Amino acid sequence: MNPLLPLADLAKNGLQPILRQVWIGLGFRPAKSCGLAVSPDRLPTMCECRPVVGLDVIVAYHGNTTRYSILRSLCHHLYAANPRRLQVIDLDRKRIAFLKLGVA
Repeated sequence: MNPLLPLADLAKNGLQPILRQVWIGLGFRPAKSCGLAVSPDRLPTMCECRPVVGLDVIVAYHGNTTRYSILRSLCHHLYAANPRRLQVIDLDRKRIAFLKLGVA
């Protein structure tokens, strides 16, 4: 099952999350109204990531336990879907990386 299905359902109906922002937790659901959980064992494919087009996407993960290859694969698929912004946050090390900045 597509872990981004709730977002895909919104897009199918011509809707987007409030503030055009979605939080994706790798292995957990972020405590945000627009938060989705993605299991490291079931990452979305590039096609399943299409609903993030034009959105601000924030990926939160625990750097002490997340394998880099899983994080890289998720970010690659999300980036390919052309979000407006793509940001990753390591909750353990308190680090933020901007992989794609929005246009003005």
